[in-house]
Amino acid sequence: QAAWPLEALALLGRGGSRGCGGLSHATPASTALGPGRELRLPGRVPAEGLLTPLGAHAGAYRAPAVDPSLVDSFGRRHRYLRLSLTDRCNLRCKYCSPEEGDEPPLSSTATENLSAAEIMRLLRMFVGMGVRKIRLTGGEPTIRRDFAQIVDGLGEINHGLSEPLSLGITTNGVRLARFLPQLRAAGLRNVNLSLDTLVAAKFPFLVRRDAKWHHRVMDVVHEMLADEAFTVKLNCVLLRGVNEEEIGSFLDLTEHLPLEVRFLEFMPFDGNEWSANRLVPQAEVVAAMQRHLERRGAGAAARLPPDSPNDVARLWRVPGWRGRVGVIASMTDAFCGGCNRLRVTATGEMRNCLFGEEGWSLRDAMRAGADDDALRATVASGVKAKFAKLGGKRDMHELRERGALALPMMSLGG
Repeated sequence: QAAWPLEALALLGRGGSRGCGGLSHATPASTALGPGRELRLPGRVPAEGLLTPLGAHAGAYRAPAVDPSLVDSFGRRHRYLRLSLTDRCNLRCKYCSPEEGDEPPLSSTATENLSAAEIMRLLRMFVGMGVRKIRLTGGEPTIRRDFAQIVDGLGEINHGLSEPLSLGITTNGVRLARFLPQLRAAGLRNVNLSLDTLVAAKFPFLVRRDAKWHHRVMDVVHEMLADEAFTVKLNCVLLRGVNEEEIGSFLDLTEHLPLEVRFLEFMPFDGNEWSANRLVPQAEVVAAMQRHLERRGAGAAARLPPDSPNDVARLWRVPGWRGRVGVIASMTDAFCGGCNRLRVTATGEMRNCLFGEEGWSLRDAMRAGADDDALRATVASGVKAKFAKLGGKRDMHELRERGALALPMMSLGG
């Protein structure tokens, strides 16, 4: 009988077994998968148990197993890397940055940040360990001067594999249009664009920048939607008294546009003045959507199954509409059981959880001369230290009490 994916076991509360016993040595970079089938990786992968039969059908296999270094004590396999390219941003969103006049978080310097060469080394290592999904984040990743060089390097890694990676970027979209050809060439298809209002006049209030930038963002959204090379998601952080009245307007975008609108609950990070009173919870979001549809005389939004056990969004679609809606309820309906994410900050610190308080510096290890085996050992230490949920905290109120122990959102990259 074929084994269940470890992520599914974690969702069922059976994550005590890591299911990777004895996998310690490496295969060559090219591994046979049967007649005429080959997997090419720019690094090492576990040898024993590399393939798990899906059933009695000959030639049916699961995806390659991950290096044991990426499996935590709850059996979660971390195949998704979120890499922050910078902790600087060209916007100052209210849920991310302090108010004007308050002391801003100190941004890292160019020498403190990972170089493009260091980024490429880490990406090749993580892919060789079994990571299959990579997202570039920030700050705002497109403001980094060597952004195009990094995208090209990621494309080289991607095109060297027999099966492409799932590549994405989270961006505010202000500078995105000029890079679309390079993203397309690299195979970077998944674009998550942060947009908290559809009203240009509110844009300066929310992000403290000129309203004309809002038009630029909307233009690039429509440009990507007209290009089959890209999958577009709009991320909207809801703040009570600020933009929750736009839930219906965002929902209406999914009637004729092939995109996913995602409503995010406001999360506590250092300096963003979080309070439970400003949080718009998932239940309220869904109720607002259904009321809006009822007023329109449209059918109710139907709940969709997740795309994978690792999905963070609860999904809905109005029957007959082209797009769909997701709600990311980090505070009121945490999804930690299926978490497969690792984060690396712009300064090269690996974090095993968005809400974690401890980091492991891959940058310092590389600059001290560490080889890839030593780097993998550092990764393994971080992964094994991961808590079951919320960085070891009980709820959103304990998360708020972390203070400066919580990195700013611009450093973590979401």
